[in-house]
Amino acid sequence: MSAQDIADRAGLSVTLVRRVLRVPEQSEVARDIARTTADAVLGIPLPPRGEPGAPGLTGSAESSRLLADLARAGWPAAALALRLGVNARTVAEVREKRPRLGLDLAMRIRRLHRELIGIDPVSQGVRPADAARVRSAAARHTVEG
Repeated sequence: MSAQDIADRAGLSVTLVRRVLRVPEQSEVARDIARTTADAVLGIPLPPRGEPGAPGLTGSAESSRLLADLARAGWPAAALALRLGVNARTVAEVREKRPRLGLDLAMRIRRLHRELIGIDPVSQGVRPADAARVRSAAARHTVEG
């Protein structure tokens, strides 16, 4: 959950939540937290593991790597976008290392990667020319990057 998610659910300011979440430096002494603040934060139910119910952002490094793997396997952004329920441009942006993305989309990308990485895209209706083009572009991107 993001600091904003926690603040919204706990009824606290996002600034206070960020202050509570900040880890003190080694030379600093940890600050005391007011009991009412602690109770408000600790009273928030956690989202189920593997299926976050809370909106929030996460880093995109893993999702970017997974989408690049699928591109090297020949899966076009449009085919992935259709399965993820997003725009093809969104897939391309995440693959090109958009700094952050929604937690729910990151989970869907992880599931989709598990499902598709061992499957030939041509066997799933992707035109052979499109799969070859995507593989070639992914190889060029790997060499350039």
